[in-house]
Amino acid sequence: MRKISSHHGLTLLFLAGLIILTFLFRQKIPLWHSLLFRYFLWLAVIFVLQLSSERKVAAKITTFINGFSPLFFIILIYQSLGDLIQYLRPDIDPLLIQIDHSLFGVHPTLWMEQWIVPWFTDIMSFSYISYYFLPVILVVTLYLKNRGPEFDTAIFVLAFGYYVSFIGYILFPAIGPRYTLTHLYSVPLEGITFLTDFVRDVLNALEGNKRDCMPSGHTQIVLMVLFLAHRYEKVLFYLFLPVVCGLILSTVYLRYHYVIDLFAGAAIAVGSTIVAPSLYEWWNRQKVERGK
Repeated sequence: MRKISSHHGLTLLFLAGLIILTFLFRQKIPLWHSLLFRYFLWLAVIFVLQLSSERKVAAKITTFINGFSPLFFIILIYQSLGDLIQYLRPDIDPLLIQIDHSLFGVHPTLWMEQWIVPWFTDIMSFSYISYYFLPVILVVTLYLKNRGPEFDTAIFVLAFGYYVSFIGYILFPAIGPRYTLTHLYSVPLEGITFLTDFVRDVLNALEGNKRDCMPSGHTQIVLMVLFLAHRYEKVLFYLFLPVVCGLILSTVYLRYHYVIDLFAGAAIAVGSTIVAPSLYEWWNRQKVERGK
């Protein structure tokens, strides 16, 4: 741990937490053997990657893999949560529905039915799926520009944000209004092109974890991407800004999130952008001091 890189260390610590959680609740989790196997396997991969990064002469491909590996671990861990979260505690959707109704006097996703039109639904679907590309565009841009320190910081800050949101999913499992309020909707979400159906079908097929509403990871992560873009790549910030505004609106328009999810995601985004850079600097400072 004294020599491990900050982004590998962050993933290692989160995996260790998942291992402990899985073991403690193993009697409730049908696939707990599979989960533990995957988590220990990924720990082993982290140590292999760390050993390869410590070589004095590292090939470019090794450097590339080490740099982007946190993104792959995030995907793997997120998918694994589908075999974990649903068995830990009941969904809290009734509470989130009650909070939204108390705040607005209506169900926001139901109220938005009056604004649903096919062409706008396509725009919202495009905005929603952009969530999966905005972080990648940012870090790839920094990597291609050989801005190593900025790239490493962005990777760490984003990984920190993702893991915090995963903790939120574990503590506050919820499936969202697209499932819980479906009996109230009278206006279908249909586009004028194939885009809306394509986005919905792809997300339903690929999202192994359906209990990922609270907090809104879409809101949290894209706000963190905006913060990093404003800090390192102003051009990307101005390009991303309208897309992010549309994306946040789409989370409610497309019935994926309650509004309280967005508030929680925004609050966590602010906290993460304050804590994560400081934690990254502290981690690297400790590593340098211990290496002396």
